[in-house]
Amino acid sequence: MDPFVPRGWRRVAPRPTRAGMTLVEVLVVVAIVGFLVGLLLPAVQAAREAARRTACANNLRGLGQAVAVHEASRRRFPLGCLECSTRAPRKQIAWNAFILPYVEEPGAAAAFDAGRSYRAAENSRAAATVVPLFLCPSTARTRRTGPTTGDRNGNGRWDPGDGLAYTDYGGMYGVAYPVARSLPEHAGMMQYERSTAAADVADGRSHTVVIAECTGRDATLQSEWANGQNIFDQWWNNPINASQNNEIWSDHPGAAGLVFGDGHVEFVAESIEQTALLALLTRAAGD
Repeated sequence: MDPFVPRGWRRVAPRPTRAGMTLVEVLVVVAIVGFLVGLLLPAVQAAREAARRTACANNLRGLGQAVAVHEASRRRFPLGCLECSTRAPRKQIAWNAFILPYVEEPGAAAAFDAGRSYRAAENSRAAATVVPLFLCPSTARTRRTGPTTGDRNGNGRWDPGDGLAYTDYGGMYGVAYPVARSLPEHAGMMQYERSTAAADVADGRSHTVVIAECTGRDATLQSEWANGQNIFDQWWNNPINASQNNEIWSDHPGAAGLVFGDGHVEFVAESIEQTALLALLTRAAGD
């Protein structure tokens, strides 16, 4: 019996103190974590974008190699659009269809019938093939609802133009001017009805763009890879990344990827001088 505790009383053991954090300490920890995340997140996003840009560059190199193999085997670059300028009915077949054998898409290449329209039922299966090489991994899906046109009118059945897969890379038609835009010196590497030979590229293949990024377009801007209207020209006073409407546009910040006639790839800054940009887009302007 404890001599210091009165009779009838019982000594109560002291309660152990609980380790914990005060509200102020919690708020300090939260603030520190938020600060560290704020420092880390931009670095993570930059690393992810760098990886996507590398993947996009690989896509463009693959397209450049395919175009080069086509030129080496056929002695001409791919036709930009077959039956785009003729009267209806038009086939309107894109350059993409002609390089399918060279981009490891033998199934789509075998199934695609160049004797029929790009949107014909006979081409529906081939043209619905999503070709990873045709898509930029940084593309913001601001216009599109998926990798294909889907059921465009929502009627639950297939109609011509439904289910066609997209491309983020368009053939370069040349430079557009408000007057006399069809002059030969304004022409690029991808044309209607006529394929370009190496001899036609007087400015040099290493200085002339054949394919450029034009990302995020949907069916309203005719960006299906089978659709020959995915080739485009650059308005004479429109810089890179100024308009996402059949102009050079990239979802990579500050630049756009271009494929040149010799197959090499460059990411050209959107700050490039306009006259220098236009000189790259024409094949025989002497500039």
